[in-house]
Amino acid sequence: MLVSTLVRRGTALLTVLVAANACSDAISAPRAKERPGFDIQALRPEDSRFAWDGPGATNRGSGDRVATFTVDPNVSRSYTFGPHWIYFPAQSICDPATSGYGITLWDVPCARLSHPIEVTVNWSNRSGYTVATFKPQLRFVPAAANSVNHWVILSLHNVKKLHELNLYDILYNGGDGWIDESLTDPTLHAWLDPLHNSVVRRIKHFSGYMVAAANSDMGGFGDASF
Repeated sequence: MLVSTLVRRGTALLTVLVAANACSDAISAPRAKERPGFDIQALRPEDSRFAWDGPGATNRGSGDRVATFTVDPNVSRSYTFGPHWIYFPAQSICDPATSGYGITLWDVPCARLSHPIEVTVNWSNRSGYTVATFKPQLRFVPAAANSVNHWVILSLHNVKKLHELNLYDILYNGGDGWIDESLTDPTLHAWLDPLHNSVVRRIKHFSGYMVAAANSDMGGFGDASF
C-alpha cells in the first residue's frame, strides 16, 4: 500500500516536472513575430481605389512604372501607387529644407513640413519581388517605439506568391547594398499581409526598398535606381 502511494506520488511529481519543463521550453524557444502594433487593414485604402497603374502612373516598359502624388503633411492619409500604398500620419514629414538626410539622422528631431509636397515613386518587380524607389529624399519625424500612431507605414504588394511560413523583410538600398534595418531597430520588422500578398513595415525615410524572403532567397536584388 505504501509502495503504491509512493509510486503514485512520484508519477504525479514527474508529470508536474515535465509540464514545467515544457512551459520553460515554450517560453525560451524562438517564437514567430507578434502582430504589429498598428492595424494593417485599417490603414490600407479601400480595394476599389486600387488600379494597377494608379493615379498619375505611367508605364516605362519592362514592367517599370512611375507615379506622382501630392502629400498633404497636415492630414493623416494613405496614398496608393498601383497595388501598393504608403500611410503618412499628420505632421510626420521632416522639412527637407532644414532636416538633412543620412543614416546618422534617422532618429534626430526635425522641423515638421507644413506645406504639400510632391512625391514620385518608381516601382517594378525583380524575379517576382517588388522594388520601389521614392523621390525626393525625405526623412520622417522620429517617433517612439510605442507611438505606432505616428509611424509612416509602407506596404508593397508582391507578384510572387508569399508563403505564410516564411519570414519576409523590406530591405533598404543604402547605396552600397541592401540593408536589413530591423537588425538594429525592431520597430522596422516587416509583417506579412497574406490576404493581399503584401509585406508591410514602418519606414523612417524615403529611399529604395525591396521585398526579400529572409529564410529562402533574398528577393529582387539588383539596381534599385530606375
